[in-house]
Amino acid sequence: MSADSTTGLQPRVAAMLAYGGWWVTGALFWWIERRDTYVRFHAAQALVAFGTAAAVIAGFGVLAVASLGTLPSAFSMFAWAAGAAWLGAVLLWVVAMWNAGRGVRWRIPIIGALAERLAGTGTGAP
Repeated sequence: MSADSTTGLQPRVAAMLAYGGWWVTGALFWWIERRDTYVRFHAAQALVAFGTAAAVIAGFGVLAVASLGTLPSAFSMFAWAAGAAWLGAVLLWVVAMWNAGRGVRWRIPIIGALAERLAGTGTGAP
């Protein structure tokens, strides 16, 4: 972590804020922050992880609504899947914010390597 941040915020605060609004604030902080690699990493990770989570949740929601017209019995399965995906994403969000606030460069499995490449902060190796 460096003290020289583009945002003028403490790196831990900026990293937590990057997770605050899921992929939206992740994208914002990834775009704004140019110097602090800690903030850029967490912003990129928020963008990838919660952008993916939002797409999965929305996909299950669309499938649930579409199933009403074709296979109504599948509605509850897709609705439960959307709810489970949302709950899992919220739990992941809490853990990610907790680690960012503690100053830990915690990598979400699979997504962390992509986030490092996107942030330009590493090779993607553990």
